Amino acid sequence: MNFLNMISGWILLLLGLAFSIGLHELGHLLPAKLFGVKVTKYMIGFGPTLFSRKRGETEYGIKALPLGGYIQMAGMIPPSGLKKNLNPWRRFAASVRPVEQLSPEDEQRAFYRLAPWKKLIVMFGGPFANLLIALTLTFILFCGFGVMDRSTTIKEVTPCLQTEGNPNCDQIGEPSPAQAAGLKAGDKVLSLDGKAFTRWSEVDSIVTQSVGKSITLEVLRDGQKLTLVAIPALIQDGTGRRGYLGIRLEPARFQENPVDATVSLGAMLYGTGEMILQLPVQAVQAVGQINPGAARDSSGAISIIGLGQFSGDLVGNASLSVQDKLVTQLGLLLSLNVALFVFNMIPLLPLDGGHMAGAAYEQLKRWLWRLRGKKLAEPVDTSQMLPIAYFVAALLLSLTVILMLRDIINPVHF
Repeated sequence: MNFLNMISGWILLLLGLAFSIGLHELGHLLPAKLFGVKVTKYMIGFGPTLFSRKRGETEYGIKALPLGGYIQMAGMIPPSGLKKNLNPWRRFAASVRPVEQLSPEDEQRAFYRLAPWKKLIVMFGGPFANLLIALTLTFILFCGFGVMDRSTTIKEVTPCLQTEGNPNCDQIGEPSPAQAAGLKAGDKVLSLDGKAFTRWSEVDSIVTQSVGKSITLEVLRDGQKLTLVAIPALIQDGTGRRGYLGIRLEPARFQENPVDATVSLGAMLYGTGEMILQLPVQAVQAVGQINPGAARDSSGAISIIGLGQFSGDLVGNASLSVQDKLVTQLGLLLSLNVALFVFNMIPLLPLDGGHMAGAAYEQLKRWLWRLRGKKLAEPVDTSQMLPIAYFVAALLLSLTVILMLRDIINPVHF
């Protein structure tokens, strides 16, 4: 059964990844064709071709490794004859330039001949598709299913004020603020100091600001409203110094409005960007974790292998409802598309952001020439960035291999 769960999880993950990559490449394909660029290939995956079919001038196919995708456009890089310079960097860039023979007809439809703003649209189309997927999933999850949060219904009251020496209340100690106030499991808190609320996160700050002071809680117990008084204590934990009552609350789903959901997506984008910036550091740490039993942080960077393990564990978790599994799988797909968007916006070749940076530089250069009363007759030669592109590609491949080895040898347990 575990093996079947793992396979099912992998299938769901790869289908979601292939769907996201397919729409990403479609985001490049549609504007490229709209602007008249010749697109010869549209492929999902890398490696040997499993299936392909030609429609018009474009071959559409699926390859064996669904870990990426690409479209092949004529003239992605200007011909070497456009720039003639004998400085060492240009000579080195020319030595690693791929050779592409274009017919006179294809040369007129080459990508490098597009206006800079059109290049930006073509290259941004891919990440933009992932952003749209992420936004759609955000609305489905946050506004439709809702997000998990603490409700106002008390699940359990801690009998004592927990301390390092008595974390489980095994010894008789000072009662917790909730115990002293007379709160009980099953109570529904209606208001706190006159403030009505629907989820506890709305009043966390009030509890913290009221440490050592009396606060009034209106609760519903067995159909009757009661007014109780509690004095929050101050504790220090992993989240910092905060007010403490000593209650555990029932979890519940709360639907968010589109504005709050969009703000949450923005926070995910920002957090993903921070994580990507830390990838080199995390890769170095991962090298030391390629050892069975080594301590691992489940919130750190993870490879496609680790994501497959998570998806498999999710499918096989009997304690989760079908809805919870669906929501978590959609959340995983949301995270993948956020990562695809942020990662591809990095302004380095061979990523989409690198081509966008080249187009922006060309537009800026055209404006500067126009101010001088001149016209830039030749497009910017992006082949000068090829050595950097190869270095970035090698670095990304190394990071991927390290993370995958770690997830195989020392998998994280979810």
